[in-house]
Amino acid sequence: MKMLSTKKTKASSSNPYQISSANTIASNDDILTLILHRLPLKSLLKFKTVSKHWLSLITDPRFRPKHSSTTISGLFLRRLSGRTNPKFDFVNLGPHRSRAPFRSLTFVYDPLGIKILQSCNGLLLCCSIRANIQRTTYFVYNPTTKHYTVLPSPTLGSSRNYAFGVSLAFDPLKSSHYKVICIMNSDPDLPEHCRVQIYSSETGPWRPSGRPFVAPSNVQFKNGVFWNGAIHWLSDWGDSLCFEVEEEKMRDIPMPSVVNEDLKPYRYFGESGGHLHLVETCGTENLLFDVFEMERDYSGWFVKYRVDLNPVAVSFPEMVRGYVDPIDLQFYAFSILCVVRDGTDEGSFMVLHLPNKAIRYNFKDNSFIKLHDFALLRSRAEIVGDNSLEFEWFDAYQFIESFACP
Repeated sequence: MKMLSTKKTKASSSNPYQISSANTIASNDDILTLILHRLPLKSLLKFKTVSKHWLSLITDPRFRPKHSSTTISGLFLRRLSGRTNPKFDFVNLGPHRSRAPFRSLTFVYDPLGIKILQSCNGLLLCCSIRANIQRTTYFVYNPTTKHYTVLPSPTLGSSRNYAFGVSLAFDPLKSSHYKVICIMNSDPDLPEHCRVQIYSSETGPWRPSGRPFVAPSNVQFKNGVFWNGAIHWLSDWGDSLCFEVEEEKMRDIPMPSVVNEDLKPYRYFGESGGHLHLVETCGTENLLFDVFEMERDYSGWFVKYRVDLNPVAVSFPEMVRGYVDPIDLQFYAFSILCVVRDGTDEGSFMVLHLPNKAIRYNFKDNSFIKLHDFALLRSRAEIVGDNSLEFEWFDAYQFIESFACP
């Protein structure tokens, strides 16, 4: 699309009709918004610099581009580079190479840095890194537009109270507003007793929700996954939990039966394309495993894909470990970073992390290609050793281009 202009040129001065049409469009916000509404996000980012008027139209919270999507463009991966000032690698998943939106989060100054807690449909839930958890600051950040909102601190009450986990719930297909769910202890002397607080971008302050409840000690409240209108938390064993955001109800969700609970079998838990997925290992020969999918009515899990990574291990022999840890009994070095679903399911794939590499494994034909070589962008001191893995699924955060207002 060419930028609209009323400046006369030799070609246009002889055609008053063209000048009149351009003036009409440029001066009519409704027509101009309709045109901008149909442009891809990358074009809109460039057109924000045309004028203050265009910037105000594009950044208006009511402006929703027609081409907004839930396509995962890439993954932010949190490096194991210490507890402060975290750095991120970026694995591009789109058809064209693109620059990483950031290597570290510097949108607001914090001496110890900022880390990502969760990615949800284009928005990132982040927090400051503080030694005193009572003073932790939370942010909602849009890496596409570079806009962010500082959230008020949850009301913890006593200095002995703390947050087990904070999660973001955002569905742009239903609303432009989001909610943040905080799970905290309700009794300092009884750590398994929890309560819920909710922050809404529409109504503002944190408020308590429902009555205190007793949560199993093995629930991973730090790694919430938003799907089907609810936040889901994985348990190391037994049933897991989910919180229905609109109804404000906490309930159990069943988990698939496992071969051996002592093996810590769950290798992945995440959402993509409106589907919730879970991966468990099948014994110590963990190159063979199933990808489960939850029924939308929560009636149970079913096997969506069966995976055989033996051909991958042949092509990448660094996966074979020379030493097997007696605790996790994993003979092969790999982790699952993301399961990516497309609309037709024909191009669905998963992203695997091998030592110093990321590969794409297609479910339909079992083909695979290398996506990223982490060693190429690092110094010798930063390169991890042989058979070592730096990332797990909870270190990977989806990047979805979005104009959502944080």
